[in-house]
Amino acid sequence: MPEFTRKVIGELDNSDSGANMNTFFTVADINADGWPDIVVGGRDGKMAWFENKNGGLAFQRHIVASVNCQECGGTAWDLTGSGHLDIINGGDWRSDELSWWENPGPNNGTWPRRIIAKTSHNQFHDVAIGDVTNDGRISLVFWNQGSASLYWVPLPGEPRRSPWPDIKVIASGMRENGQPEEGIAVGDIDGDGKNEIVAGTHWYKYTGRSGAEWEVHKFARGYITTVLAIGDIDGDGRNEIVLSEGDPCIYGRPQGGKLAWFKPKGDPRNLWEEHVLADGLLDAHSLQLGNICGRGRLDILVGEIGVADRLKERPPRLMVYENLGGGSFKQHVIDEGTGTHHARLADFRRKGVLDIASRPLHGPDKWKVFVWYNNLGGRV
Repeated sequence: MPEFTRKVIGELDNSDSGANMNTFFTVADINADGWPDIVVGGRDGKMAWFENKNGGLAFQRHIVASVNCQECGGTAWDLTGSGHLDIINGGDWRSDELSWWENPGPNNGTWPRRIIAKTSHNQFHDVAIGDVTNDGRISLVFWNQGSASLYWVPLPGEPRRSPWPDIKVIASGMRENGQPEEGIAVGDIDGDGKNEIVAGTHWYKYTGRSGAEWEVHKFARGYITTVLAIGDIDGDGRNEIVLSEGDPCIYGRPQGGKLAWFKPKGDPRNLWEEHVLADGLLDAHSLQLGNICGRGRLDILVGEIGVADRLKERPPRLMVYENLGGGSFKQHVIDEGTGTHHARLADFRRKGVLDIASRPLHGPDKWKVFVWYNNLGGRV
């Protein structure tokens, strides 16, 4: 198991806007130079990207835009075909708008904001992009918690048109234990070589049939505010689903939530077999799969936000579950005391190893941005 070296690479203090936290976080090559950059946005205040400089060892901050009412769970994608990644993110409980910001390219100018969707219902926690109809056309999939609905829309030829045309509902009334579902990933779930959507505790298969375009299948029960990932974690050549509960403490479970992986027991349309790796995690809102340990297997990165008024009593942890093969994992705590929210894996130094980037949601360091450098790529 590698060691990690933590470093503060920047700061985005949005306290003067009245915001109590930064919400948006992702990693993407914003300036198309081949090096992964970091994007951070406040619930209110500013959104910024941190340019990867000096071989991943330093970062320069650039302001994207002033923002308001922003949720987490967005992403980056080249919507215009310019060769530069644009930013997509949805509004929080105060907003019924899903938006995108157009990358100005090498002149580093203004990022115009445009509306993708106005749903008349607030909060868009999580989006994903991929070929979910398996016809070569890329679509955007997004949750709207205000209506407990999952939507999809093919990327339009002219994305600057607002709102986008042809937005459709995949499923409505999607709640688990009364809580609107969260979390989206795209991948082959049933082994047919085609993409499906995993969202919350269900997976969705496109049929193309008029009036019944999507099949909906439930694979897990009892998991709320989910963060999820898809990958072959037991080495059998088929994808499994990994879930963590991102905000159970906020929504009435002070004891915390679970981290588990799921495998179908025959017919994937039935409930899947649950393998619990941990319980009592304090809002494990960071979940990623990757070859962190350098053994060629998908390890699991999971990080806790922590509970705002219990940070000293129970410091939040950042953990790697080392994949030992055959569905066995070993937990390693790589940081204790620094909460994480939407942590991301990336090879910031292009050394062929995965580093970790994130920032806290609460506490005295909540405006800081951290990178944990994987010492398999050399000490920093």
